[in-house]
Amino acid sequence: MTIVSANERDAPVRIEALQLEGFDRGPRFAVWWLPARTQPRGSVLCVQPLGDEQLAARHSLALQARRLAALGWAVLMIDLFGTGDSPGELAQASLEVWRTDLLRGSMLARQRASGPTVLWGVRGGALLVGDIAVALDQLVDAFVFWDAPDSGHSVADGAVSGRQRPPTPEVSSGPLPGELRDLRLRPPPAAEHGAPPKVLFVEIGDRPAVSLELSPATCALTEAWLEAGYLATPRAAHAGGAWPGPAVPVPLAACMATEALLEELR
Repeated sequence: MTIVSANERDAPVRIEALQLEGFDRGPRFAVWWLPARTQPRGSVLCVQPLGDEQLAARHSLALQARRLAALGWAVLMIDLFGTGDSPGELAQASLEVWRTDLLRGSMLARQRASGPTVLWGVRGGALLVGDIAVALDQLVDAFVFWDAPDSGHSVADGAVSGRQRPPTPEVSSGPLPGELRDLRLRPPPAAEHGAPPKVLFVEIGDRPAVSLELSPATCALTEAWLEAGYLATPRAAHAGGAWPGPAVPVPLAACMATEALLEELR
């Protein structure tokens, strides 16, 4: 694992909150985390969790985004149509609209930095990353999945990474359960030329770190991506409670594992 000094993590960061234009049905609220004194070395598009988990995880994701920006990365986080501070209601959203939002977001991230491109999906957002991965063939250098489900059934039913959790009301009873249930976090066909993308699966658990083991679901996901030709690695992180939650911060181990993977993209 690459060791990053405290001085690097404390480097100045510039934060830009803005309304991004050029999207269907109006602008999208977004936040950029950027290195303040240097050009970005690469870009990271963060795809947030769905429903109530988006709000619960926002502070944790902002913490990781700031750390990455201090290390030189441009990090973009977009509120999809009908979510967060973007226009529209969840009942008006569809998987196709979200797919279009993320493809445009990926393009904006690549335009901001000429270096490696990373897609970072969190919980239900990991499924959306997998959904657009085929369309971004050979444009992504690494995938980072935090607490990823293996299917949309897990999101709607509240079971992620082999652990039962209360279903998110906006997802389980909202307008998208049928579309979400059909999603599977499956690796897209690996490119025949060039280095295969790196993939990190971080499973965030609520058991003590000494007893935390990877769930069968996370192991199966890792094996599937390895067999498809990707450089996939699983990691476990202890959150001290059911994450994401307002009082449960993201574990430092998850941040460090993510940062170590991105350091390998130099």
